[in-house]
Amino acid sequence: MALDESNDEMEKLESNGIAAFVTPDLKEMLATLGAINIDFINPGFGRAGFTVKFDQNNCGDCSC
Repeated sequence: MALDESNDEMEKLESNGIAAFVTPDLKEMLATLGAINIDFINPGFGRAGFTVKFDQNNCGDCSC
């Protein structure tokens, strides 16, 4: 995954005003997991950085 860098072989993924470029296979796999959320976090200690999360409630017929 590359943040804020375009690549001809990658697809744009945008969330919360943050653009990331991922391979088509990764984007397809993430989409099966639910809504994708990209965010920048700065915890005030340690290193700031990006997180990629997905909606974990998309699990079909299971009881999660």
